[in-house]
Amino acid sequence: MVKHCTHTFRKIISTHNWKNKPSIRTYCLCCKCCGHRWKVYYDKKRKKEVPMPPRYKWLSTDDVHFILSDSRPGTEIAKILKVTHQTISQVRTGQSHKHLFPELPRSNSSNRSKLVGKDGKSCRNCKHWWQGKCGLDIPEAGGAFASECSYFED
Repeated sequence: MVKHCTHTFRKIISTHNWKNKPSIRTYCLCCKCCGHRWKVYYDKKRKKEVPMPPRYKWLSTDDVHFILSDSRPGTEIAKILKVTHQTISQVRTGQSHKHLFPELPRSNSSNRSKLVGKDGKSCRNCKHWWQGKCGLDIPEAGGAFASECSYFED
């Protein structure tokens, strides 16, 4: 049995063209054998793989655990880790690094508090909510309005 992945059988998960460096392309790869994931940076002009640009900081496993377990605001954590607050938000909402620590909770949305009332009611959970709007045509409907609505039904 092989103790480490040789990355012989790899598949491309996604690609990304850089806005400021159009000749660089990022490939997100996954090993077909063990599921290990990594990124490769390919220079189309030189036609070879290049190292990661030094100005970008990638999060380590410990950083991701810290982000998910700390209750401080994302801007404070971003200053500590020297990354953008968007990076913190992407980790917390599961848009990035979702394969790490699946047992730790992630928020569904950064503005979830606006969508759910204090009593836990949301228009989206109402029986009358249909195709992204109120089926009763109440103009104020949406988000936390359900706690004030007299027609709200689970």
